[in-house]
Amino acid sequence: MENTLSQAIADYIRQRKETKLEPLQKALNKVLDKSDDPVVIAAAKATYAEEAKPIEATFVPETWLSDKAKKASGLSMATHGPKYTHGDVKKTTSVADFEYVTNDVYLITKSIKSKAIDFVGNSAIFPIASLLKITVNNESLITQLQQGHINALTAFTDDEQRLQEWQAGFELALGDTKLSSHTLSKQLYFPLISEDKKSADYHLLCPLFSSALAHELYQQVRDTRYGDSKAIRDARKAGKYHADHDQSFPATAIQNFGGSKPQNISQLNNERHGQTYLLNSAPPSWKSQIKPPSNSSSFFGRELFYKTSAMIREFRHFLEHLKDDDRNMAIRHRRDNEFLLPIIDSALNHAAVIQMIENHAGWSSESESKMKHSHALWLDVYNPDNAFQTEREKEDWLVDIANDFASWLNNKLKSKSAKYLLGDNEHAHFKKLFLHQLKRFEQATPKLGEL
Repeated sequence: MENTLSQAIADYIRQRKETKLEPLQKALNKVLDKSDDPVVIAAAKATYAEEAKPIEATFVPETWLSDKAKKASGLSMATHGPKYTHGDVKKTTSVADFEYVTNDVYLITKSIKSKAIDFVGNSAIFPIASLLKITVNNESLITQLQQGHINALTAFTDDEQRLQEWQAGFELALGDTKLSSHTLSKQLYFPLISEDKKSADYHLLCPLFSSALAHELYQQVRDTRYGDSKAIRDARKAGKYHADHDQSFPATAIQNFGGSKPQNISQLNNERHGQTYLLNSAPPSWKSQIKPPSNSSSFFGRELFYKTSAMIREFRHFLEHLKDDDRNMAIRHRRDNEFLLPIIDSALNHAAVIQMIENHAGWSSESESKMKHSHALWLDVYNPDNAFQTEREKEDWLVDIANDFASWLNNKLKSKSAKYLLGDNEHAHFKKLFLHQLKRFEQATPKLGEL
């Protein structure tokens, strides 16, 4: 062989032949391993020779290349395949776009410098695609055909006419000569408005899936998970240092094409086992920025009600269905533990979040603050003002907070149907229970200078 590409092509044909001969060779070896009878061995060898003869003849390079050149029209080279849109799309044009653009702000197929070459068409002749894609020293039959020659195949025949037939046949696999679409393809009417804005026309667009872009992403994701970076991944799992960067694609999804027959979509889809990775494009989880409640006059406002509305609704439902004979210790215990205490805990948790806003310490002393003074003493824990801290330590404000809670809850529990009434007794009980929990909460609250 005169050049390396020719050698690689010869090796590929030989490997294909050996794959076909493998079952026959295994059957022969099985007989040779089990029997010493020369008659049996001779019969097995004769059977092998007889069955291998047509295979050997088929894989004579000149014969094999002639056969594949005749069938190459059943394939079409592509970067964008039509069957990714719908598996039943037939006789639809694929697109091979190998242009490279460096300054595009979007990640598109043109952003990839060395694109993976895909082939669509009859999956039974995908070996032709593999033949055309064999690359040695950045040269393949595809690049030679694009340059108008097939010098790599001159090593297999001296017949100039046969070489021309091979070239003409394999060129048919480089792309579709006729543009066509299908009823199952995605089709978009894109409006075109004339300059005088008095008439309109349309472009009929047929968007195609980029197999080349999907393949690039697939390889990069696989490399980060199963490639040479195992030592880096092991170091990360063990919580140890590693000098190299650890690259990963978190929260990816997998989209499957072709079901149990991925080869029906394209050659690269078959190599990917029908799988294509999708990057996580979910919106970020919304996290409200916690700010001091300077614009509120009371802690017991809209934000707290939003956090406790479901519990208050359940409490109201409980009260509406009480009967006259339900006035007993068991009902009171259930009222307090199942409904009242969870609301109090939620209120105290909300207060703790506000108290931990250290970077806004002293917010209640600012002139624009509307917060009630007793509520400010409770919430602005890290206020640096000495007079503020002295007043806070007296804890006279605790009763006022408990009273405001009881009034707030009484108001939220009012029944529109007048099935029950909440009066001074309920107010006193809500206040007493909240005050008890608030005192325990205050004992655990860090003071200025303790953190």
